[in-house]
Amino acid sequence: MTHPNPGFQVLLESATQQDIPVLLPLVRQFYHHFGYPYHEAQKTDALMHFIQDESRGRLLIVKNNENAIGYVLIAFCFSLEFDGVIAFVDELFIEPSSRQKRAGSQVLEQVEKLCGSLGMKAVRLESEADNSRATALYARTGYHDHKRRLMTKRFN
Repeated sequence: MTHPNPGFQVLLESATQQDIPVLLPLVRQFYHHFGYPYHEAQKTDALMHFIQDESRGRLLIVKNNENAIGYVLIAFCFSLEFDGVIAFVDELFIEPSSRQKRAGSQVLEQVEKLCGSLGMKAVRLESEADNSRATALYARTGYHDHKRRLMTKRFN
């Protein structure tokens, strides 16, 4: 078992359109890991579109020693339940070689600090039902399961 490395530090950097070539291999790994359909041209267009308007949220590159080891996409939306704008962690990916080194908890801590500074009322996220490691990380860092189901209907 790998033990957390106290010297392992991550830094989040805002992504720009020039970072798309660095991000795409990470996005591809994320989609491959979960068996999601992946079409590079569509992901490129979606990332470009998202980055162009900061009112939508933030796309952040997770780095360790200047090396990109992951990404986190935070989308903003309004929630009457939480009385204002909230952040939704739509995707959070850390390369396998950087996991179990506190990278995930460091990313969440920095995401929460950023979202708080932007006036967000809450941060929400999701994990696959069988992703026990991610679910344990989220619970350990203060996220609560509201016993609800996230449901989706696509239009394309």
